[in-house]
Amino acid sequence: MNPIIQSAKLFSIKNSFYFILFSVLSVSLFSCEPKDEMISADTSNRISFSPDTVFFDTLYTGFESPVRRASIKNFNEEALNISRLYLQTGENSPFRLTINGVEQQEATDIFLRGNDSLRVFVNILPPTLNTDEITKLEDFLVVESNGNTERLPLVVWLQDGILLEDSVLDCQTVWSGQKPYIVKGSVLVEENCKLTIEAGVKVAFLTDAALLVAGSLEINGNMTENVELGSFRNDGSFENALGQWFGVLFGENSKNNRISYATIENATVGIRFGTPDNDTIPDLIIENTEIRNMADVGVFCLNSDVLIQNTLIHNCLNRTFSAGAGGNYYFYNNTFSNFGFNFFRDEPSFELSNTLAFVDTLGNQQIIRDNLRAYLINNIIWGSIDEELILFASPEASFQTFWNSNLVKTQLLDTSLPNILNENPKFVDAFNGKYGLDSLSPAIDTGLNIDLQIDLEGKVRGDQPDIGAFERE
Repeated sequence: MNPIIQSAKLFSIKNSFYFILFSVLSVSLFSCEPKDEMISADTSNRISFSPDTVFFDTLYTGFESPVRRASIKNFNEEALNISRLYLQTGENSPFRLTINGVEQQEATDIFLRGNDSLRVFVNILPPTLNTDEITKLEDFLVVESNGNTERLPLVVWLQDGILLEDSVLDCQTVWSGQKPYIVKGSVLVEENCKLTIEAGVKVAFLTDAALLVAGSLEINGNMTENVELGSFRNDGSFENALGQWFGVLFGENSKNNRISYATIENATVGIRFGTPDNDTIPDLIIENTEIRNMADVGVFCLNSDVLIQNTLIHNCLNRTFSAGAGGNYYFYNNTFSNFGFNFFRDEPSFELSNTLAFVDTLGNQQIIRDNLRAYLINNIIWGSIDEELILFASPEASFQTFWNSNLVKTQLLDTSLPNILNENPKFVDAFNGKYGLDSLSPAIDTGLNIDLQIDLEGKVRGDQPDIGAFERE
């Protein structure tokens, strides 16, 4: 055969072979495209949302909200093209979106792989409402895909607040009304001046904020409307988070203080009180109050005269109550409880001492000692460790304590005294903060009648009252 003709035939055969091979490979490559990357136009393939509503609990206007996350889920095997994602009320919406890491109110042509999800972050800068009422605002995150339109509700409750930033209050100040007071930095009540907080008032403290009382504080809550002193953040994991603000701190010349029907929560120290004087008359009365979730101490006193009754103090990282350097203390029908459900604890909860050791600003060790006298009637002192009392008595100052009809977890008290020692008080549900008494509690009808007519919740106490802050009906 002619060599030229033979070469032409071979070239033709090779070209045919390569064409066939290329065609086979092309079909093979096309058929191997992952199914979850193949965009479906089927109208039955829809997206879904998680959660089914983006909800913000009560926020204060003028402060940017925490961020909430929403997931747009594609549970189909094939990919989807989200043709448009936007807020129903558009640019005028108080809600703000972050889509694929970009702050934007609208996005188009978003590729969403099969069995995958798109995260959208939502927050809000609440507008001023100019009303005392808590107001609900709503909008929708709208997703259009394959001719379908899906809507995710966005809901927020808003309230105007009264902002106080590093303020010295007028000498006779009254806080009242429905709008919360928002404290940034410190608010000071000067000596010989008074702050009165009326029933129903809520005070929200930002991080590291404090109420400083050099003069007098009067909190006038009642059975139906407590006064609330708590953290600015109270949503999600912040609801019971310890140490979000400093606390209520009293100066050494503070007098004539009364706290009635209050809730103080989520601070470092609920109350720090140090007012030494030469008498035994209480300079602070705490009654019908709940103090909880402290990063250090519920109530700390330094050589002071204090009366506490019908009060619940619980869930404090260090102590529920601590008194140092002496003082005069009166405890009637209180519940001091420390289980440490959300933290580790290995220190007793309740401390009385006639001594206080500390390091001064020059780095020198200092010790203060003074006489201590404490009267305890009808109290529960309980917790999760074997010993819940510290009684520290320096011989250089007197130390006198009087115990009657208390239920205490301790090995330190004389067993001949009229108390119940190391018997479980059987709270209803301490884990969820319910410190009422179960029907089998040894604290029922074993208290001393000291003429306290009602308990912390307003229930009438009988002639033979229960021990602790709560009377079981």
